Amino acid sequence: MRIKSGLGRWMKAELAGVAAVAAVVSVALVACATGVDPVRPAGTGGDPSGGSTGDPVGPSSSESSGDFTSSTTVTTSSAASSSAASSSSASSTSSGATSSTSSSAASTSASSSTGGAVMGLSLQYLCAGVNASDNQLKPHFNVVNGGSSSVALSSLTIRYYFTAEGNPPLTFECDYAKVSCGNLAGVFASTAGVNADHYLEVSFTAGAGTLAPGAESGEVQARVHNQDYSTINQANDYSFDPTKTAFTSWDKITLYQGGALVWGTEP
Repeated sequence: MRIKSGLGRWMKAELAGVAAVAAVVSVALVACATGVDPVRPAGTGGDPSGGSTGDPVGPSSSESSGDFTSSTTVTTSSAASSSAASSSSASSTSSGATSSTSSSAASTSASSSTGGAVMGLSLQYLCAGVNASDNQLKPHFNVVNGGSSSVALSSLTIRYYFTAEGNPPLTFECDYAKVSCGNLAGVFASTAGVNADHYLEVSFTAGAGTLAPGAESGEVQARVHNQDYSTINQANDYSFDPTKTAFTSWDKITLYQGGALVWGTEP
């Protein structure tokens, strides 16, 4: 009987111990689940509902981490936005540059048809006075538009180079022009170069009209002499070529458009 009684008391003691351990474990599990420090009472830093004044733990720490992550995300997003804006700005700038280039090209094309520099212009020459020694120079000219744009004849000038001999002053005559001699003017100027100390410059007025692509100005029959018709030696004249008795392209007579050289070689 005593043995059974003692064994019963021992078993009760053991069960009580197990219950105590289970209670402690239960409290610890609850504390872990709720973030409440079982040692410190609420209101001293563990329970956010108790007016925390201690070290932040649990949810407070997570919120701080979340703010930082959010801030980082905002910063990254801002950088991405900035990068996108830069890309958009670069794209816009590139588009603007392309548009500006296109506008510039269109402007150049437009100016070409109204007097800007045109590729394909050339000049033909016929020598109507083939004698080396004569009292007159008789160069004939024909402008050819081999380009793709129309050209105002008033934008063109022709220069014929020679050496002045005899007794100046020099005189220019127009014997014939398809565009009418009344739409032509001739002046003389001094220059320096091989076999040239003067040139005759022939220009067109607005009344001469426009030279379409593939068209020609038609023959211009010029004539130069000293006022007293004294003798001139053509053999030493840069632009003179007695072999050209039919209209032929000749690069020793120059053609200018808007003052820019578009055909020939200056002496």
